Amino acid sequence: MEYRSQEELYQGLIPALDVKVRFIKRRYFLNIQRKDIWNYLKENKWKNSLDLTLGDMVHDIIHTDNDMIIRYVKERQEDKL
Repeated sequence: MEYRSQEELYQGLIPALDVKVRFIKRRYFLNIQRKDIWNYLKENKWKNSLDLTLGDMVHDIIHTDNDMIIRYVKERQEDKL
């Protein structure tokens, strides 16, 4: 399946993003949002990637180190202060 926009792709990845959000919230008791995980991967993992499949992206969502995502979110929150 081809996605016509980044928003359409994001919508297709919501189930995997929700799994990761639930896992982080249960394990670390932090208020992580889908967009946090999406933005982390978009900026740090997928930025220079070519020919990513939906399967590759789901794998990255599920298997990315939680501590890296948490650190990214905390840094973004500190930047807003």
